[in-house]
Amino acid sequence: MAPPRALPAAAPAPAGSKASLGSRGWGCAPRRRVALAGNVTMEGPRHLRVVRPHKISESSKAYKWIEHSDLVLRGLNEQRLVGLFCDVVLVAEDERFPAHRNILAICSDYFHSMFTIGMRETYQKEVELVGTSSIGLKAVLDFLYSNELLLDGGNIDYILETAHLLQIWKVVDLCCEYLEKELNEENYLYLQELASIYSLERLDSYIDSFILKNFGTLSFTPNFLHNIHVEKLCLYLDSDHVQQELEHDLLQAALQWLTHCPERAKEACSVLQNIRFALIPKSDLLNRVKPAVCPLLPQQEECQMFIDEAIHYHNSISAQPVLQNRRSALRANGNRLLFVGGEVSERCLELSDAACFLDPRRGTWVSETQLPARRSHHCVTVLGDFIFVAGGSFSRDNGGDAASNMLYRYDPRWNQWTKVASMNQRRVDFYLASLADKLVAVGGRNENGALSSVEIYCPREDTWSYVAGLPRFTYGHAGSTYNECIYISGGHDYQIGPYRKNLLCYDCRTDIWEEKRPMITARGWHSMCTLEDSIYAIGGSDDSVESMERFDILAVESYSPHCDQWTRVAPLFNPNSESGVAVWDGKIYVLGGYSWETTVFSKIVQVYDSEKKKWLKGTDLPKTIAGVSACVCVLKPEMDSKNKKSKIKRHSDHDR
Repeated sequence: MAPPRALPAAAPAPAGSKASLGSRGWGCAPRRRVALAGNVTMEGPRHLRVVRPHKISESSKAYKWIEHSDLVLRGLNEQRLVGLFCDVVLVAEDERFPAHRNILAICSDYFHSMFTIGMRETYQKEVELVGTSSIGLKAVLDFLYSNELLLDGGNIDYILETAHLLQIWKVVDLCCEYLEKELNEENYLYLQELASIYSLERLDSYIDSFILKNFGTLSFTPNFLHNIHVEKLCLYLDSDHVQQELEHDLLQAALQWLTHCPERAKEACSVLQNIRFALIPKSDLLNRVKPAVCPLLPQQEECQMFIDEAIHYHNSISAQPVLQNRRSALRANGNRLLFVGGEVSERCLELSDAACFLDPRRGTWVSETQLPARRSHHCVTVLGDFIFVAGGSFSRDNGGDAASNMLYRYDPRWNQWTKVASMNQRRVDFYLASLADKLVAVGGRNENGALSSVEIYCPREDTWSYVAGLPRFTYGHAGSTYNECIYISGGHDYQIGPYRKNLLCYDCRTDIWEEKRPMITARGWHSMCTLEDSIYAIGGSDDSVESMERFDILAVESYSPHCDQWTRVAPLFNPNSESGVAVWDGKIYVLGGYSWETTVFSKIVQVYDSEKKKWLKGTDLPKTIAGVSACVCVLKPEMDSKNKKSKIKRHSDHDR
């Protein structure tokens, strides 16, 4: 290469001429021209009159060109359309599409692997994509270079297929989003097939939800009966979210599918095991279901076992809580928080027979049922998705003279109360635990004074029997369960003096009460509950040693059964003696209560968030109330009052 040609020296300009002011005006010195290879020249730095300081400024700032990425992408797309600087040509169905390897590798895991792990396509000018449609490839490439994807009913199949093959997951997501919005009763089964072929879990789940919401309509259509897979049918029949008015409807849909094709008879057992026959009245099982199912499926004798199981369930009324299984469980969307009974203070004191649940969507308490008898200072617990209400006071005099020994059981399936075996002793201000397959009533008081006795209810035999009693008379205590053991704290007897700090633990396997580390604060009329691995003692009250006046306790402490240690946690913001307590959705709910210092009833609901370690205000109760109990249980989903009345009438089973 020849050396750069020397530039001629510039002739000096006459004095006073404009050139002496610099080539670009006042204060600009002439630039020195620098020669570059290929005879291209550029000017060098100017000779400044003022010496540059060490720093022009002490501040710094980053500048961003907002339009840069769009400009680059637009420029690359323009180059692609004319084949400029493209280093690969993609071929689909004999059509050729120029592209840039770097763009493809950035946007596609498929191309990134193709161009980086030494495959032969790394060096090929043309790469043929076998099995890819030209329509799909063009749309995908247009998206990569323009960030726009045009989807319609004619191209969606091709684009989804291409994007999935080339592992361009953003396009796959956009295709799923489009299909979700276009889902309807005409195309849902075809889209379900697409979701299965391409393993589109999000789309598949969305279609499942659509079918569950419209199951009552779709399940009897020819398209559904002919094309739905048995695995999907079983999934829908087993779901708690399936649309149905009655369990009969689901049984009818299952039988329609089974008898649609003769070869499906072999699937009868796997399909019918998802029908909850125990939710069908006994009279219907005997008079309608059994005579219909057996002739339809004569070779499937094991299917009759599901019907016989349900009939046995209906016949064993007292044992139903311990016979519970999937085929007798309500189809419902989770548990509900309820308050039951109590002593209401509005214009005057009166006992309540209300049982209401909290609807978190509306932020209101909704009536579920009414107790067979008004009660306060009673106990409520749940066993096998049945609500049990035991003892309590049947008058405003809750000193023990009005104590009851009644035990009632509520069945949410039929909105029905059943009186079962009464306790051996009348009890008020006691604790009732649900432990394994039994109920345990602990302490309390009645017309004879404080109690130390403990008795266990066995639903199978519908009987109560005594077990090891407390080491001392106790009432006004609180209790909770943890790992098949009962923990009892605080309380009082009829002796004058403050309430206790004691903590007792009962193991039903050994029938022994054991003293544990006492609470930090003595208390009675308080609440206890178990959240995860801790037992909480909440609020209550105590008597002053000097004046014997009752005072409220806001302190809350948690007990670790593993460490046998108590720890203080955030205190309540409102007094809560004689309140209801339950754990719901990972939080502690304290309902209502009474303040001994102000003699005021409360409707406030206090909610403890263990993660935030603080108490929050929940939805107020409908009325100010104390001596109330709370529980968490599965309830039948709500329906409008007209349907509810007709459904109860249709399903009244006089044989039960």
